[in-house]
Amino acid sequence: MGNFYVNYTLRSPDQRAVAAALAGRASIVTPAQDGCIVVFDEESEDQNQEVIAELAARLSGSLGCPLLAVLNHDDDILMYQLFLNGELMDEYDSTPDYFGGAEEFDDESHPLKDPQGGNAKLLCEVFGANAVEEVENILRKPSLTDEGYVFAFERHADLAGALGIASFGVGTSFSALSDGELPEHLDERALLKTKDLIVTPPGGEAVESPKTKPRPGYYKVSFRAHPGLTKSIPAGWAPGLWRDLECSEQELSRNFQSATAAYREQFKALGFTEQGFKKQKLVLIPNSRDRGGINYLDRSRCHFGQLIYSRTFIPSQGAEMVRVIIAFTAVFANDVLSCTNKTGPSFDTLPNHKIIRILSDDVALIYRQFLDEIRQRTEQPRCFSEVESLRSWFDSNTLQVFEDNVRRGIWVRMSDYEVAVAKRDLAPEANSGGESSA
Repeated sequence: MGNFYVNYTLRSPDQRAVAAALAGRASIVTPAQDGCIVVFDEESEDQNQEVIAELAARLSGSLGCPLLAVLNHDDDILMYQLFLNGELMDEYDSTPDYFGGAEEFDDESHPLKDPQGGNAKLLCEVFGANAVEEVENILRKPSLTDEGYVFAFERHADLAGALGIASFGVGTSFSALSDGELPEHLDERALLKTKDLIVTPPGGEAVESPKTKPRPGYYKVSFRAHPGLTKSIPAGWAPGLWRDLECSEQELSRNFQSATAAYREQFKALGFTEQGFKKQKLVLIPNSRDRGGINYLDRSRCHFGQLIYSRTFIPSQGAEMVRVIIAFTAVFANDVLSCTNKTGPSFDTLPNHKIIRILSDDVALIYRQFLDEIRQRTEQPRCFSEVESLRSWFDSNTLQVFEDNVRRGIWVRMSDYEVAVAKRDLAPEANSGGESSA
């Protein structure tokens, strides 16, 4: 059996600063070697790439330094991700056939794919090495052959040597260090273990670090957001304010028109008037095919209605799923009430937002239950006398949800590199927003 390990090499000479960033987490931090610190992390031992990317981005971002996250799987595959100031800048896979291609991998007559990714020039710039040609050669050699690298740790060793970075991570795992198996030139007494580390500022008083408001941009839903998620999912531009979503009816697809026609008649029969059309335009959801929506107000202008259409490809079924979501919302002084047929996990609400979910596509039935809920209250809901007041509330609520989700780590900002990869993987329909109605 070959090597299994994950570790993180940071271009930072300050071991204590790195350890402080990991306080309370089961990790081991080496002293500086060649201007670099190496981190070994217990949770990363499972080789969950989402865990690895999350920790790498956090460390690189909080410490403001380059970080190279390396994964070696059974000495058959070497993968790395390069982060700079918290953003993923480059990634590499020495054996692209390995994961998800087991049949081809086991077929000796089938040639292995060449290594994918890896920017030798960027690696050398980040780590201050003058060895672009040498690094490029190391990255491009084939895997599992005498002409290239039979064992992945050999490629890792050559890469560390060419870049002039610490070699402590080559062939070394968290488990090995914990068991006292140390690489050459590493003194166990110089290691810092962070699980029981408590960091206090000078004077001993805890100081709350200032929190900056999250910036608009492309975000992904973290794999930690829901137990059913095994990986982070690119979502799109956030926050989606009214002006970002607003569109004309002609911009919505024929599929939208046909799927929502009957529902629009039901809204009209209930006395609701259309207040404008909308659709998410900067979507990165891989299987999204088409989206659109309509905003409504009733005659009293106290009941905010929404009709939202989505068409999504379901890979496991090899088919598309169309959903039409109906929602009614009333805004009170201290809370918000909604009735909707939307099911499943929701990341778009705040603690003071009560949502009643109704398994029905009957607009009138959902609205009746919504009215029953309002009648049980003594307070009257807010009146939106002008569309501008509804727009103002919508944007304020959207911003609060956005900031809350980012603060809780549910939404994570994507790097330019991640956005480019996500756009590349989008279906052509998703880029165009679905079939045009023109």
